[in-house]
Amino acid sequence: MLILDARVLLVAAGVSLASFPAQSCDPSARVFFVRPYNHATVVAPVRMVFGSELVEVKAVPAGEPGGNTGHYDLLVNLPGVPVGVQVPSDKQHLRYDKGETEAQVDLPPGTYTLTLQFADGENRSHGMEMSATINLTVLDRLPSRTSSGQ
Repeated sequence: MLILDARVLLVAAGVSLASFPAQSCDPSARVFFVRPYNHATVVAPVRMVFGSELVEVKAVPAGEPGGNTGHYDLLVNLPGVPVGVQVPSDKQHLRYDKGETEAQVDLPPGTYTLTLQFADGENRSHGMEMSATINLTVLDRLPSRTSSGQ
């Protein structure tokens, strides 16, 4: 009987730790980059402005289902995240889980693929449909311009 009780506890613990998928957003909802534009050449820090339609961007308390609310995550040189998968927080996964719609991102010179991902209060992705990707070139400084004939 003691062995059976231990098994029941293990199963119950496993169920409570299981990842449940994020609730999907309105099928017409989308996220996008307002700034910078795709294929832009910029200098760091890069001013990012995020946009969305048919969703509410806000700080979502942990445990609250996603639905049409959530926050942005910025993925550096990574593709979008499948629905229900938790988005980690590290140098390549930048979270804006307080509802931020703008950010200053310090990127070293180079070429980048940036993906804006929408996630819920448990940091679970709303899926590839709720992501947008751009490519950027970051310079340490903009080239100087000279007038012709000099």
